[in-house]
Amino acid sequence: MSETTKQPEVQFEESRLPKEETLKNFMIEFFDFDLMRKAKIYGRGIKRKDYQAQADIICKMFGYSTIFEYGKDDIRCHLTFSEGNRPPEEPFVTIIPNIYEQ
Repeated sequence: MSETTKQPEVQFEESRLPKEETLKNFMIEFFDFDLMRKAKIYGRGIKRKDYQAQADIICKMFGYSTIFEYGKDDIRCHLTFSEGNRPPEEPFVTIIPNIYEQ
C-alpha cells in the first residue's frame, strides 16, 4: 500500500489592519494633504481625516478603480543632471520600480 503524504493547508492572512486603517496609512504615505490642498486638488470641502473622499478624488483624476492602483507600474524616465554630469553608471532611461516591488 502506498501512503499519501498530506500537504499542510496554507492559509493566507488577511491584512491585520482594518480597511479604514490601511487606506489611512496609504493616503498619508503617498498623498501629502497640505500639498494636495495647495495644488487645489483637494477643495475646501475635503477634510484632513476624510481619507475616502481624498482617495475618490485621486481615483477620478487618474482613472483608477481603487486608490491602491497608484504606483503599481514602473516609471521609465530620462533624468537630467546639472551641468550635464551624468554618472557613468546611470543609463539614458532610468527605471524607477513600482511601490510594490521595493
